[in-house]
Formats: sequence, structure tokens, C-alpha cells
Amino acid sequence: MSPPEQQSSVERFEDLYRAHARKVLASAATVSLEFAGDATQHAFEEAWKRMSRPGGPPVDNWAGWLRRTAIRRVVEECRQAERGSPLEGVDPPATGLLSEDWAVIRQSFKGTLQQIAALPDRQRQALGLCFLAGFTTQETAEIMEVTVSTVRNLVSQARRSLHQTDGEGRP
Repeated sequence: MSPPEQQSSVERFEDLYRAHARKVLASAATVSLEFAGDATQHAFEEAWKRMSRPGGPPVDNWAGWLRRTAIRRVVEECRQAERGSPLEGVDPPATGLLSEDWAVIRQSFKGTLQQIAALPDRQRQALGLCFLAGFTTQETAEIMEVTVSTVRNLVSQARRSLHQTDGEGRP
């Protein structure tokens, strides 16, 4: 690649990053806050490789491609982490909790995750961005491309739905 072509590629990549980095990070954070940053970085590394490859297939929708690549990476990382430290068969730390307590906590946690997963997409996204990813309502509104009051309403609806069900996802 000649220097002018390389400069053009760098500028295109920087524009792509500025346009999509926050939204890709926010989408990845709705799956796992722990792995969201690495997954976003991975998605942009793959985008750079794809942009640098002259004969590769074109990407018509970079926003969707980046989001999908990041989310796939987060899911892969979560699966690897889950395999690395299984909950079953692991002795709990010496905190004074009995194994029965751990079972109740685990069941309650699973129920909460199921409740969150059952929320409508927009409510789940608003809840995840505000409470898991730590974005303000203003930042969440910008990421979701809605008004601040819409974000507040979505979060309120999500919280109301979560309060109306028991720990196992039942009304």
C-alpha cells in the first residue's frame, strides 16, 4: 500500500472509530461489562484488518458488523471464563455461608438474570447501559439515539417489571 493510500486508510479507520466506538462498547457492555472493552478493541482490530485487505469483500454496514463482531467476542470470552471456573463442585470461600445458602443465592441470581433477559430489548438496553455500564441517562440517550425522558421511562418500566416478578422470573 502506497503512503497516500495508507493515509487514506488511516483516516477512514479513525472516522469509523469516532463514529461507532461508543455504541459498540455500549452494546458489548449489555452482554458483559467485564469483557466489553476487550471485545470492542477486537472488533476494531478486525475492522482494520478487513479495511487493509485489498481484495476482501466490502462491508455495507460497518455499525452492524462491528457490533456483531464485538458481541460474538464477548460471548466467546464469557463462555471461556465460565469453563475456567465452574460454580458446581467448587467449595465456597470460608465466609460462614452453608452450601444451601449458596444454592439459594445462585438460584436467585439466575432468576434475576432470566428476568432481565425477558425484558423488551429497549428496556434491557437502557437498564444495562445505565446500571451495568455506568453511563448517565444523557449518555445512554445519545447511544440509543432517543431523548433523556425516553431513557428514564424505559428504565422505570424495566424496574417496575422486575419488581412485579419473584426471584424465579414468575409474576
